[in-house]
Amino acid sequence: MHFVAFSTLTHAAVVPTGDHLALLSIKSMIKVDPQGVMASWNHSMTNFCQWQGVTCGSRHHRVTHLNLSSGGLVGTLSPYVGNLSFLRVFVLHNNSFSGEIHPEIGRLFRLRELRLENNSFTGNIPATIMNCSELQVLHLGYNNLVGKIPDGIGLLSMLSFLILPGNILEGGIPPFISNLTLLEILYLGNCQLGGSIPDVFQELPNLIMLAVPGNNLTDSEF
Repeated sequence: MHFVAFSTLTHAAVVPTGDHLALLSIKSMIKVDPQGVMASWNHSMTNFCQWQGVTCGSRHHRVTHLNLSSGGLVGTLSPYVGNLSFLRVFVLHNNSFSGEIHPEIGRLFRLRELRLENNSFTGNIPATIMNCSELQVLHLGYNNLVGKIPDGIGLLSMLSFLILPGNILEGGIPPFISNLTLLEILYLGNCQLGGSIPDVFQELPNLIMLAVPGNNLTDSEF
């Protein structure tokens, strides 16, 4: 009778799954990393919760914060970011990301802060953003986004900061703004918006900053 020893299997390489695999996919889309921000992001046994820019929850060890701001990164955003289902804060500002913001961003149901400003993202603001029902901060300013501001943003009842300046948007200031009763800052400057300013701002009791300069709005005071 022959016995087969399986103890050596305990030393086999760990296959990346879940958040680990999603992070590696994000890294794979980065073409230039001048500061070595992602040097620690690899296939080794290193716990991905210790990678630069990554923060995990202490209980479930899932990624809750991803902050890669001001890293000089050049590339596109992987759609696999949508697999980081525990993500609450996602920050990529001050880099050189291009391409679209994939609709998979709408799979981040727990997301509270999305900051992608000062990049070169193109295409439309994904309509699926409406699924991020806990979103409080949405900053997509100073990209090359086009199209209308999605009506679904009006369903984000927790939103307090809506900042979209420096894009190439169509239409006017959407009337759904009146639904955002927790809104504190609305900044839509230099977006090529037209039409009149809707008479809804008096319905926003928490609004402390309204800035819509550099558009084609009919109300001259702005």
